[in-house]
Amino acid sequence: MKNTAWSGIGSPIDGDPTIYGFTDTFQARFDRGKFTVEGMLNWSFLANYKNNGDVDYFTFGTSNLNPLSIKYGIRDWNNGTWAGQRKIDSKISATDKAAITTDHPDWLSYSDQANVSNTLQDSYYVNVLYHFTKEFEAGVGTKLNWQVGPAPRYGSWLWEPDAHIRQGGFSTAYDDRAGVRAQTSSEAVGSYRFYVDRPGSADVVGFVPYANKYAKRAVGVRYKKEGDMTLELGAAIPNGFNTDDPVSNFGAQFAPVKWLSIAAAIEGAFDDGSNFYSGATLGMDFFILDLYFAADSLFTKEDDDQAYGTGAAISFTIPNTELRIRPELGVNLFENSNYTFAWYTGGTLSMEFTDKIGFNVWGSFAMGSKDKRWDDYDSTKDWDGGHIFNVRPEITFEYTKQTSFAAYFDFENREAFDHVTRNCWSTGLYMTHIF
Repeated sequence: MKNTAWSGIGSPIDGDPTIYGFTDTFQARFDRGKFTVEGMLNWSFLANYKNNGDVDYFTFGTSNLNPLSIKYGIRDWNNGTWAGQRKIDSKISATDKAAITTDHPDWLSYSDQANVSNTLQDSYYVNVLYHFTKEFEAGVGTKLNWQVGPAPRYGSWLWEPDAHIRQGGFSTAYDDRAGVRAQTSSEAVGSYRFYVDRPGSADVVGFVPYANKYAKRAVGVRYKKEGDMTLELGAAIPNGFNTDDPVSNFGAQFAPVKWLSIAAAIEGAFDDGSNFYSGATLGMDFFILDLYFAADSLFTKEDDDQAYGTGAAISFTIPNTELRIRPELGVNLFENSNYTFAWYTGGTLSMEFTDKIGFNVWGSFAMGSKDKRWDDYDSTKDWDGGHIFNVRPEITFEYTKQTSFAAYFDFENREAFDHVTRNCWSTGLYMTHIF
């Protein structure tokens, strides 16, 4: 059993510093014979404060908020809006607005709330696994998180040291939390959304989701043999499977030798709008090279709606030191010729001062995608893809084998496609205890 409590303070996208209150995440895993049951519950005791410092509203209960989602703006309970909410049409001339409303009405739909939605986490998950043999198992759950191969992470929703937006915070309409094809009940579980974000649908757009996590909210089976030669084969039926329009996910990973691993996966097989992933890892111990290629929204009936992502990362340890470095680079391309490519670069540096005190820092810079048709209007001709700079240092302290603390500071400079700049920051403390 594992419990992590977090408390912090910061300034969401556009607002005064806010005391966030507390978020607590409890995880448990139980193994009994051939069965494994694991689950998580995320609850909050969050405080919203008026700008003058008066306590305004407390919320207690299960929550899909986390430090990331709060940093990008919290709901203002006085008027029901999101902190920093602003639509882009406020700077467009009346003449251009009339023309854009007729030609491209979707250009006027952006507001800051998109950034908040992309950082929500599960408020809970429950998984049940049955191990037929040492190598073969079946599972059903709301967040199995079975994955193959290396790929950049789109955020860590809980307490991991890299609890920030990977790839520079690119927006995506894809919901990585639920991993479902369709909403099947009144529960807001999200859905697969097999289309590519258009530039302007969020402040910075360009992220391509990676299908290497082939079983999320799903029923799945997998065979996994580890040793001198490693092999994994898996398949999953995601939530929302429909017998009239079936869809399935598949993943495979093969490591013929210790220094080479090759992986591939497909999400949404047998349906238009599938996502494909391939990746490879080369190296051992002090030097590891990760490569990946992904393609989204394949086989759709629409034209020019596919997206592609490729990149690499190198992890290495400097000899005779405890210093570990991981630079990474990624490029995202779009089939739509009106969309320019997007890219990011980043890196992680970590080291251990003592056997109980460690330090790591992560930073990135990303450029989003631009719609070339913005050049056709005077009010939008200077728009570009926007950029994001993010840096996050953290110090960890292992108090005992069961209890550890982590203090961090996160700063982000975001310039949207319409050149509106939003700087946001947060700082806080994690305490993790393993029972």
